[in-house]
Amino acid sequence: RIRGGSMKQTLIVIKETYLRHVKSWSFVFMVISPFIFVGLSLGVGYLSSMSSSNSSRVAVVSNNVQVKEVLKDTKNLDFDYKNKAAAKKAVKDGDVGGYLLVSEAEGQIKATYFADTSMSSATKIEITQKLMQLQQVANISQANLSANQVKLLSRAIDFKEKIDEKKEAKKATQTIVATAIGLVLYMILIVYTSSTAQEIASEKGTKIMEVIFSSIKASEYFYGRMAGIFAVILTHVSIYVIGAVLLLAFSDQISFVKEFLDANPNLMKHLGEAISFNTIAFITLSVFMFVVLSAFLGSMVTRIEDVGKAVQPVVMLVVLGFLGVTALGNAGDTILLKVGSYIPFISTFFMPFRAINGYANGLEAWISFAIAFVFTLGMTVYIGRIYSSLILQTDDIGIWKSFKKALAYH
Repeated sequence: RIRGGSMKQTLIVIKETYLRHVKSWSFVFMVISPFIFVGLSLGVGYLSSMSSSNSSRVAVVSNNVQVKEVLKDTKNLDFDYKNKAAAKKAVKDGDVGGYLLVSEAEGQIKATYFADTSMSSATKIEITQKLMQLQQVANISQANLSANQVKLLSRAIDFKEKIDEKKEAKKATQTIVATAIGLVLYMILIVYTSSTAQEIASEKGTKIMEVIFSSIKASEYFYGRMAGIFAVILTHVSIYVIGAVLLLAFSDQISFVKEFLDANPNLMKHLGEAISFNTIAFITLSVFMFVVLSAFLGSMVTRIEDVGKAVQPVVMLVVLGFLGVTALGNAGDTILLKVGSYIPFISTFFMPFRAINGYANGLEAWISFAIAFVFTLGMTVYIGRIYSSLILQTDDIGIWKSFKKALAYH
């Protein structure tokens, strides 16, 4: 049972750790950098669209009424120029990017594009397809085919697709959510596992730690440090969640968000079904699990420059989990995916993926969570008990020897 004084001291450690992180410029920059990136992308996109609006336009010069009729609904085409000279002058003045001369002689349609750079592939494909349809009409007319022959030539394959649209929409949402969560989790873990290990390693062997441990138990100090760092991560993620909510709230005014939602109309409808309480709880626990392991590895080095080597196992686990679920997920609910979803650390990525995609039911998800919870609790308590010996140890005996010494500690 923790005494009132000890609890107060632990809370002081939590507060000090939390404030030191959130008040640092590195944390502020790390949090706002995605928003800056989005803002710059929007700005660059807007300026690019403004500057390329004329350069992407094509002046169409043709005396053929049918050509103008078939191309009239094509984007970025301008039919205001009556002859080649006017279109050429428009290119010189920068009003259009190029001009297209289209003519028809003896049933043969000819189209020639004049410009300094190539026409956009999308516009070129659309123009080619529409002119080809007009060319086929001319071909059939010149061939003097009977009505039955024309009918046979225009016959297409009978292809039908019978799918469950609700399931398809739900699956698309599941894929988007699973990918987004996996990517965010990967980035959060890569950043905080390294910074945690470095922070713990910087304390090792300092006289101040001896003073601190004389007033608070090493285990309670360790728990306070972990809780403080975890609170920082929750703050970081919460800001992103608020940012995502604001993006959705003002989606009509933000072009790239509106385009994404328009391309995935069922995303909001099935979003609640894809994310469960178990998934949120599991990911939260998993982040704490990796942070504790990183602190443990950071406490075993005697030189700050060795942190990179010490934290390599954590980085490898994160990369293995992310790449593993990415590769295995494409093959469905494989046996490796099932087994991995019950192994601590790897299950961080595997079980949320299976749960979101409906591969694992609620019972399986909570069993995996229970295994991860017991493992994390045991690991945290054990490291807390040996923390003082790890931090106060100054002998440069190497990371793995320090690890063995820590395991042998009683």
